[in-house]
Amino acid sequence: MTTPDPTHTSDPVVVLDLDEADDLAGLLDRVEDWLRHAGGDTVDDLAAFFNAQGNGMLAAAGLIDLLGGHAATLRRRRRQATS
Repeated sequence: MTTPDPTHTSDPVVVLDLDEADDLAGLLDRVEDWLRHAGGDTVDDLAAFFNAQGNGMLAAAGLIDLLGGHAATLRRRRRQATS
């Protein structure tokens, strides 16, 4: 696999040091885990925060899944960068 060169792309790129990627992935994992095991009041509060269109619980569940997905992507890309 080739690593994209951030200086030759039309899309904006954010570059993280490996330890920063590890820290961010760990933080995303912890927040996702906390939300998955949080009490009903916490999840209800999160759903109420996202409830602009009446889809608060769906949005909260999506956010929790998204956090886990981003953590997994960071860890995968970190492994690819060091192999």
